[in-house]
Amino acid sequence: MNKQQTRFAKIVRGFQGRRIAVLGDFILDEFVRGEVNRISPEAPVPVVLIQDSNAGTDYLGGAGNVAANIASLGGRPIPYGVVGNDRSGKRLRALLESCNIPSDMLISERRRITPRKVRIAAHAHQLLRLDFERPVAIARGTAEKLARNFSLQGRRLEALIISDYRKGTVTNELYNHMKVLARQRRIPVFVDPKPEHPEICRQATVVTPNLHEAELMARAPLRTGHDLEAGGQRLRAELDCSCLLITRGSEGMILFEPNKAGQEIKSLPRPVYDVTGAGDTVLATLALAFISGASAREAAELANLAASRVVLKFGTAQITQKELLEAVTTEL
Repeated sequence: MNKQQTRFAKIVRGFQGRRIAVLGDFILDEFVRGEVNRISPEAPVPVVLIQDSNAGTDYLGGAGNVAANIASLGGRPIPYGVVGNDRSGKRLRALLESCNIPSDMLISERRRITPRKVRIAAHAHQLLRLDFERPVAIARGTAEKLARNFSLQGRRLEALIISDYRKGTVTNELYNHMKVLARQRRIPVFVDPKPEHPEICRQATVVTPNLHEAELMARAPLRTGHDLEAGGQRLRAELDCSCLLITRGSEGMILFEPNKAGQEIKSLPRPVYDVTGAGDTVLATLALAFISGASAREAAELANLAASRVVLKFGTAQITQKELLEAVTTEL
């Protein structure tokens, strides 16, 4: 291995056992796969033939997929969130436990609907997505309990990830409370934001919007090199975050740090089968690398490498520590 490969392999091996809190919206993802060979006579829509009554497969989605990626990469995720007392909530808890991820920090709210996304696919292509949800802000008592649990675990945690899917878990009040606790314990905070909720990005260590989200947050197009540089620098300053990492799909990423020009991280050319959950992989890898001694640039490069591998998989997928080590030795 060359010097860079040796350095990156050491960082990835350092993921083992790292304890990361994951606060956010835990979602049950379901994929139903079939075949399409005709158009419905009732309407101009494809008929999806499903020959197996058990064709649906459940996956951890949203913050759950972030936690699953951390576990797959060798870390120890601690989920903080809310689910309903419904069938989807029970299935989600069971999926976490099957990945050896504790679910005892998840709080059940009696009237909450656990978010569920059903994707119908044929020949590896998604045809339709059905969302079952009723997003409402969590109760004040629930937020207080989550913050109290985080405070009790704080000395054992090395990072805090905020995975906001705008389903009601990450309120401004809860984020501010968690942020203060994290700062007191010098725990870095990583945020995957939604443009409608920029308040939770304030003073974070790293914020990771995709290009579309960054444009909405910057209130300007970021398509040219000049616009991306100016807009990214301005957005990082407005959010008062240490680093801003804008993901750009097949064009890679661009990292903004204080007093530095934007640093482009190019994507590796490869076929893309499914981008579902790729942002979750980026977030998990980024946080693990950062607390394992990587610089912001090194962490972003490893996250980019991990995402380039996970898009080769169908569905809400994770990358393993072994797969990332293989990518380090063969693609850097």
